[in-house]
Order: sequence, then structure tokens, then C-alpha cells
Amino acid sequence: MTSIRVLLSRVTTKKVPALALVVVGLVGMVAGVLAATMTITQTNYTGQAGVIRNNSGTMTINDQGLFIVSDATGISANSSATFGATGSNKNLFNGATFTEGHWMEKIVFTDTATDASPHTVTISILSGAGVPSPGTTLASVSLTLTGPGSSSTGTITDYIDLGVTSITAPITVYISST
Repeated sequence: MTSIRVLLSRVTTKKVPALALVVVGLVGMVAGVLAATMTITQTNYTGQAGVIRNNSGTMTINDQGLFIVSDATGISANSSATFGATGSNKNLFNGATFTEGHWMEKIVFTDTATDASPHTVTISILSGAGVPSPGTTLASVSLTLTGPGSSSTGTITDYIDLGVTSITAPITVYISST
């Protein structure tokens, strides 16, 4: 205990140079001014405003969102496919001509029926104003997806090239299957 008291008494008897006090005071004032004038603004970025689904109950629709086309090599347009066995996936490519740098939409369809009937799926993708004004149509495609004829959870993934390198928010995706 005695050594702590001795140390404290030595510290309090030392003189602090006046310049050090001035520097500490100036730093404190600058920090106070910066803290008083700083404003933090939160900006939320959203890529898609909403998805409307109208489903007849024969498949599950899962919107995977927007992506950039990174490689268009070997892509050929197609708009029909048959659901495969459980665990299998088939790919459809449609919309504008696939070009590197374009935005594309990815939608996955999973079969939930056991029929072998063809089902028409219509997809419309809009950007801009939204409801009540429809905005600009980026893509409108019609697909024919045929059921597997037995119980299956096979999937079909549809990649839609939107034909643009920049998009005006919000994005609205309308999907209807019969």
C-alpha cells in the first residue's frame, strides 16, 4: 500500500508541460465538432420488388433472383422440357440472345404432380414504375413444361436473358402456370 501512495504522490507533484495541455484540448475540440456534425444515412438496396405467382398446383416455383451472364458460349434457346426423375435437373434458356454482361433471371420449377400432361408457364419480367403503371417489359416468355408421368421431384431451371446491362428498380416478375 505504501508504494502505491508514494507513486500517486509523485505523479501529482509533477508539472505537465503547457504545450501538451494545449494539444490535448485541441484534439478534444476537433473530436467534439466531428461527432456533432456527423450524420449516418442507411441506404437499403433491393434488386426485386416482388413476385406474383399463380399456380395450378402442379409445380412449385422458386425465384432465384437476378444474375449477370458471365459466359454465353454454347447456349441455345429452348422453351420446352419434361420433368425428369427425382434429383435430376434440366435447363431452359430463353429471353434475349444470351450476351455476356446482360442481366438474367433464374427461376426453378419443381414438379408436384404425377401427370404426363404439358403445362404452359408464362413469365413476364418488368422494370420501372410498377403498379399501377406496368413499367418496361424486359422479357416475356412462354414455356411448355411436361409432367414426368410418375411421382418425381425433378426440377427444370429457366434462365431468362433480360437483354439489358442496367435495370431501373423495382423489378416485378409475373409467373403463371396452368
